[in-house]
Amino acid sequence: MLAAQTVSVGAGTGILAACLTLPHLAGPLVAPLLDRWTAKRALLATAGVVYGVALLGAAILLVSSLVWASAGCLVVAGAMGPMLTGGLSSRLSDLAGRSSRTARRVQGMDALTYGIGASIGPAFVGVSAAAFGPFSAIGATAVVAIIGAALILTLPRVVDGKKEGTTANPWRAVSVLFREPGLFRTTIITAITAIPLGAMPLIAVASAEQARMPAANTAGLMTAFGVGNLLASLGVIMVPLRGEANRLVIRTGAVVAATFGLGLLVTWPPIGYVVFALIGAASGVLFTASLAARSAYSPPGAAGQVFISMAGIKVACSSSGAALAGAFLPIGGFAMFAIATVFAFGALGIAALDRRRPLDPATDV
Repeated sequence: MLAAQTVSVGAGTGILAACLTLPHLAGPLVAPLLDRWTAKRALLATAGVVYGVALLGAAILLVSSLVWASAGCLVVAGAMGPMLTGGLSSRLSDLAGRSSRTARRVQGMDALTYGIGASIGPAFVGVSAAAFGPFSAIGATAVVAIIGAALILTLPRVVDGKKEGTTANPWRAVSVLFREPGLFRTTIITAITAIPLGAMPLIAVASAEQARMPAANTAGLMTAFGVGNLLASLGVIMVPLRGEANRLVIRTGAVVAATFGLGLLVTWPPIGYVVFALIGAASGVLFTASLAARSAYSPPGAAGQVFISMAGIKVACSSSGAALAGAFLPIGGFAMFAIATVFAFGALGIAALDRRRPLDPATDV
């Protein structure tokens, strides 16, 4: 919104957005820091402060028409993203203790926070921008990030006894996602399904138009998606997921693929609401299963690298899905849902082909 009001930016608005999202691919580069760093809370809090300050700096520079400098600040903020998402999530297993049931419940709580952030965050920015202007909205967002960074320091201090084998090598962070069968399948399913999931807002636009719904129904469809996601996350908190993490990821990935297929039935508003709610719910459970798999199959001393690297890959894939959806918007909602279904089942097919590689039973929960 702020970029759109800056005359000198014009078509560069999309580039500025990319400056914030694409640096998430740098996750593997910053991931080894967390596993090697002794004061993990301080490192994560620093990342939060850097994010907030860089975001505020980008806004100040943008209103001053220093577009490239603003883009540089956004790149810095974006590079902190994987540390703030995957980095924090990687600490949950140590905070939760050794109980498998408690760990699964905590992972559900983690998924819930992502859902709340995805729902409340845009609403907070929208309301703030409408009331006080885009610059004030960005400033408030930056302050919230810094407050969150301070709260990180209040987390219990956990002594990490799994230092063995930790190597400050960004390529190890990526290669382990493909070497370890459980992590490979989780990465493939998480990354590929993130592409159509990132496109859901535009799929909602296409579906509403094709089903001849009023334009206002687009927001309703995405609200249903968000509500489904939140309810599913609450469900796995109350009734934690059970079973082998690898099987959970594959099964929940199959459910996501099936709900994409249901999108072909969206011809009437009530059906659309139900389908989008089911997709949101399925994606919420898949994310929780993904967190369980990351924790279960991470090599000793490399949890931070696994979580941060996968978080970066997921955000990058989600962003690419949104970009691709813009190009495919003219083909309509049915065709876009068909493509989403192919993507999701394709991910399951790749995971199925990898089933011959045995899992390491010592790493599962």
